[in-house]
Amino acid sequence: MSKSKKSSTVKPATLERGEARYFHGRVKILDDFKGLLSRAKAGNSGTSVLIQAAPGAGKTALLHEYARIAWAQRWQTAEIDPDGLFDPVELSKLLRLPLPAKRQETKMGGNVQFLHRESTSEHYLPTTLDILESGRKPLLLLLDEAQTTAAVIPRSNHEQFTNALKFVKAIHNGKVGRPVILIAAGLGTTSAAFNSLGISRFDPKCRINLEPLSEGSRQAVIQDWLLEEGGAKGDPDSWIHAIVRETHGWPQHIMAYVWPALKQLKLTEGELTPEGLETALKEGRKGRIRFYEARAQDFPREQLHCIARVIAHAPSGTSIAKMDLIASLRLDYDHDTAEKIFTLALHKGILDERKNRYVVPIPSMHDWLVDNFVHIPEPLFPPPEPQR
Repeated sequence: MSKSKKSSTVKPATLERGEARYFHGRVKILDDFKGLLSRAKAGNSGTSVLIQAAPGAGKTALLHEYARIAWAQRWQTAEIDPDGLFDPVELSKLLRLPLPAKRQETKMGGNVQFLHRESTSEHYLPTTLDILESGRKPLLLLLDEAQTTAAVIPRSNHEQFTNALKFVKAIHNGKVGRPVILIAAGLGTTSAAFNSLGISRFDPKCRINLEPLSEGSRQAVIQDWLLEEGGAKGDPDSWIHAIVRETHGWPQHIMAYVWPALKQLKLTEGELTPEGLETALKEGRKGRIRFYEARAQDFPREQLHCIARVIAHAPSGTSIAKMDLIASLRLDYDHDTAEKIFTLALHKGILDERKNRYVVPIPSMHDWLVDNFVHIPEPLFPPPEPQR
């Protein structure tokens, strides 16, 4: 098991998002990030990193861990919204940098050129790249929910759209003039969002598809919660293994079981009773189903049926070609509607991209879809005959 890293911040109201109070795993991903920090600093360069995963995979927690590591190495870290890519006022506030004055080049005889600055006026506003270039410290930018980027950046405003393109391109190519790394984390449509900004290729170590936590990591997370927060007395192994079997390594699911487990431990003053475990497991299963229902709430049953009848023919975790999913949707919908349903399924985490193929990211969600939507009940009464 990897060493526990406990957050020193106040415990959030919800544990489904934000910084992980007990962080375990993702060892190779973090090692790659440490190497990236070192190379960027040594070469006065940088790049962008893409993290894609379905909801509940731990993207936001990983961003907080990145920030902790960078801060320890004396990097400035800042969370950025899509607005910060194109809005210089927002970016300057975020980075606590003044709006740089206008740079003007003047010739003074022959080919000699001098550079001086004019006062910023109401007629001049620097670009976001100008602001980025005006800083000096190594900088880590964290962009969460990055799949929204393409929708937020105003294509109708040429100046702002150009600002965003130049900003992202300069970071991605390491051309800012100081070490700058942008971490963009989002759902399965995030790569398409960045492709719309001209960023289609990432270094292999800089394109990350988050998978479930390893067996050892999920055990370590649950153990920390039971012992440190729940005050469990005695050996918690039976509780840990029982919860692990039901979570499939999905961080959101782990917390769905941890909350009721902590409640039971509080009622029994830390005693690990069989009755308390059974109650925690029942409540955890309910929380898990609520998560699936939230992912599916924007889909009519008929659309979920189209997805479920394709995945029903493959074991959970098996990736499926997009053409097979679209073909199933096309049995009931036109091509444009089928594409919209497919994209929404990615956006809501029903599907997740894995090497240009698609999978229901959590085995138990795969089973839930098959059990509930492969067969749609026939209407109780036949539809009325059309009037003539």
